[in-house]
Amino acid sequence: MKTIFSLLLYFIILSNGFAAVITGACEKDPQCGVGMCCAVSLWIRNLRMCAPMGNEGEECHPLSHKVPYFGKRLHHTCPCIPNLACIRTAEGKYKCLPQFKNQDLFF
Repeated sequence: MKTIFSLLLYFIILSNGFAAVITGACEKDPQCGVGMCCAVSLWIRNLRMCAPMGNEGEECHPLSHKVPYFGKRLHHTCPCIPNLACIRTAEGKYKCLPQFKNQDLFF
């Protein structure tokens, strides 16, 4: 009887050990809070999770749709916060930067 109980306990622990609880899962932007979007997970391609919008200096994707976007996003990054744009830097990467820093102003 003790062996059966031990095996039962072992299988319960084993089955729970491989489970994952995912918080912040979403399908579309309106399900996320203010300042967030529903982006593709880096680890599981079919999973979308609420992620924060890009702040100044953070990496971004130039084709990321503005918030709210009512379709399904295809990228793992959200667009930049308002007043920032996703701009290509000298290193060839895209970052959230103020738009006025990259404009030539003539007075």
